[in-house]
Amino acid sequence: MTNNISFSVVIVLAVLIYGCKEPTALQEKQEFRVPAIVNSQFPDTLPSIQYEAESISEVFPIFAGKYAFQDQIDLNEDLRRRDTTLLKEFIREYWRTEVDDSVDVNGFEVVVDYETTINYPKHYGLLSTLYQYYPVYFVNTTRSDKLFFGKDSHGFGIQEALDSEETGRWKPIEAEGFDFCGNGSWGLIVHPNEFVILLYRKYKGDVETEMRIRAKIGETIYVSRPFYGRIKTKQFRLKDNSTLKTILQEANGQATSWLFYGAWVPDIEY
Repeated sequence: MTNNISFSVVIVLAVLIYGCKEPTALQEKQEFRVPAIVNSQFPDTLPSIQYEAESISEVFPIFAGKYAFQDQIDLNEDLRRRDTTLLKEFIREYWRTEVDDSVDVNGFEVVVDYETTINYPKHYGLLSTLYQYYPVYFVNTTRSDKLFFGKDSHGFGIQEALDSEETGRWKPIEAEGFDFCGNGSWGLIVHPNEFVILLYRKYKGDVETEMRIRAKIGETIYVSRPFYGRIKTKQFRLKDNSTLKTILQEANGQATSWLFYGAWVPDIEY
C-alpha cells in the first residue's frame, strides 16, 4: 500500500510540474526579419515586364508558399512542390464555418516589401511572359496557430493608392478577379514563427504615390501600412462597359464589399 501511495504522489507531482508548462513552441517567440528572396526558376537575369493598366484591374495575388522564419527564401515552384510537410498542413475545401476557436484568422502581421522585385509568369508555360511582382508577408508572430485561407493558387487581396491629385482619398486600383469555379478553396495552418507570402503586381506608372494592400482572410480584412509605389491615375477609374461596372450596377452597389474588400469605390450611377 505504501509503495502505491508513493507512486501516486510521484505521478501527481509530474503532472503539476510538466502539465502546467506551455509547449516549447509556445515559449520561443522569434523576431521576424524580412528575408532575402529569390526565384531560381525565373532569376532576375531573365527579361520581365511591369503590368500596365488603364483602369481598375481584376486580380488574385499569387500564393507563393508558407515558410518558417529564415534569412533567405527560394520561391522555385519545383522546390515547393516537394515540400510534403506543407502539404500535410493544407485542409482542402475548407470553409469559414469550420474554423475552431483555437485556430482563427486574426493576429497576422502584414509586412510589405515593395522594393524587392520577383519575376513570375502570369500563366505557366514555356513561352509565358515573366511579370514583376513584390512580396507581402503574412506573419504569425503570436504564440498560437493561425489559419490562412486561399483558393487554387492564390489568396484574396487588392492594392489601393492615395489619390492626392484629386480627392486626397484612398482608392482601389484593383478588384477581386472573376472566378467561375466553386471548388478549390483551402485552409492552411500557420504555426508561430511562420509566414505566408503573397505576390502582388508591380505596375508601370508615371505617378509616385502612397499605396497599401488590402487582404481578406476568412471574414477578416487586413490593411497594410502605407508604402510608396508607382501607378497611373487612370487606374482609379472603372472602365466603361467593363464586367466590374456591370456587376456594381446590377447589384446596386452592394457588390463593393466583396469586390474591393471595404475600399472606397468611384461614384457611378446605379
